[in-house]
Amino acid sequence: MSQYPPGQYPPPGPYPPPGPYEGQPGYWQESPKRKGLAITALVLGITAIPAILTLVGGYLFGVLAIIFGLIAFVKTRSGNAGGTGMAVAGLILGVLALVASILLTVVGWSFFVNSGGKDYVDCINNAGSDQAKIDQCSREWSNTLENRYSVTPTPAPTSGR
Repeated sequence: MSQYPPGQYPPPGPYPPPGPYEGQPGYWQESPKRKGLAITALVLGITAIPAILTLVGGYLFGVLAIIFGLIAFVKTRSGNAGGTGMAVAGLILGVLALVASILLTVVGWSFFVNSGGKDYVDCINNAGSDQAKIDQCSREWSNTLENRYSVTPTPAPTSGR
């Protein structure tokens, strides 16, 4: 019940500021959770996908996305941060980029070895600065490519001035 009889109002004067005070329910709002690590993981994961083509970028951004994604996911699970979805997405994209980079490396190395590239590099290293031996190495590798893959490597055009 009110302390004033019906029809009477409290006297004019300063009133307490609005908000929680004794005997009344207060308002409490949780501060927004920080999502910086989750956003970082997502951006690194997204960046890692096209960086697969550079291999080094796929490895670098993939590993960083995995690291930041794991840290962000642990923090979101403990309630210290937000952005669970972004952390998981960055983690998944980082793993995909890392796996794709590893596969491209293995396939590329296998093709390089099978095409005689390793033998070509060994031949060049053994030739030293002898141009005739270097030219012989190039001819042998071209013949290997032609015989194995029916590919004829064409030399770079030279200016005939």
